[in-house]
Amino acid sequence: MPQIRPQDLIRAVENDELEFWYQPKVSFLTGRVSGCEALIRWRQPDGSVLLPGSFLPQAEEAGLVTEIAKHMFSKLCLDQRKLVDAFGAFHVAFNVTADDLENPDMVALILSAVHSGLVQANQIQVELTETAVAQNAETLQASIEALVEAGVALAMDDFGTGYSSLDTLHRLPFSVVKIDREVINGLTHSGRCAAIALASIRMAHEMDLKVVAEGVETEEVFEYLLHAGCTEAQGFWISEPLPLDELIGFVAQGRRWCSMPIGLLRHVEIDHIRWRKAVMDRVLGVKSSGLVGSLDAVGISPYRCRFGQWFYGIGRDFVGKPGFDALEEPHRKLHQVGARLLQASSEGVPDYAIRSMTAELNYCSEELLRLLQDLEIDALLTDCQAPLKRASESR
Repeated sequence: MPQIRPQDLIRAVENDELEFWYQPKVSFLTGRVSGCEALIRWRQPDGSVLLPGSFLPQAEEAGLVTEIAKHMFSKLCLDQRKLVDAFGAFHVAFNVTADDLENPDMVALILSAVHSGLVQANQIQVELTETAVAQNAETLQASIEALVEAGVALAMDDFGTGYSSLDTLHRLPFSVVKIDREVINGLTHSGRCAAIALASIRMAHEMDLKVVAEGVETEEVFEYLLHAGCTEAQGFWISEPLPLDELIGFVAQGRRWCSMPIGLLRHVEIDHIRWRKAVMDRVLGVKSSGLVGSLDAVGISPYRCRFGQWFYGIGRDFVGKPGFDALEEPHRKLHQVGARLLQASSEGVPDYAIRSMTAELNYCSEELLRLLQDLEIDALLTDCQAPLKRASESR
């Protein structure tokens, strides 16, 4: 391939030779394609397509990356509108550099698209590497805060490879972390990679962050992430990046990649036990770090605990499934008993009444846990039968 010169890149922009291809993301919460990542490609006059590694380093060296990003963002907005028209809610992630976000014109372009309604803020996601943020944290702060205030989601790319990921998450308003593909590739043969992935997923869950796995190349890794409670996955096992028309056709197939978010159910079981402990700690006056305070944050409402947010939110995709529908009444009753118990303890009712309500709370808790575990077992059996069914259909 001939050496790419700055004037070649300028010509590519002027002639509209750059385009986005989109890699689908599968949601483990619904089992369906829920979004995609926009990846730049250069379609040559002869019809051949160049990958970004062939020209972005030269663009960076020539100081053209941000100019390319500004040019491509307008194209991304138009593509994203087509996806929303076809499928309703459908988020698109795109990569930016620290230099992009330090450029006021680039930030203004994104904000203008949001404020004008050209694109819905909750349907786009800005991806920025942890290393880039760590090296430019102070100068990026204002730009990041302006985008997040407008409703744009911020994703930390390559999570798990930087030396200050946790500190960066603490300081900046990320709502998504993407586990680095090297960690994902090592899941099934490296105990350390598995430990990093599991810890990252649990940490993200505790912080109410979405966690995305990139570089998923086998069904075994996909299943591992499903059981671990990951939020979304992308990779060649699901699909390679596709031109927009092919992406629309791929999503329109309506394939469901998993029957139930098994890993999330396990996290919900842990969350429920912690919620019950928080209630009892409040009743007994126990100072348990973080847990009692969590009741102040979400209250006692069945709609605002982590389970409730899923059940009454994206979990509605499972309405009609008997095991799912059966969770609602026990969950509501559990919160009602918890509210009565907290009220009674604040009014100084006798110990025997507290003991009676505590026993009722424990009974409701055990019933909800049993139903969650029944749903988990049903999902496990369904997923175990799926490979056998696929194998039978392929004969």
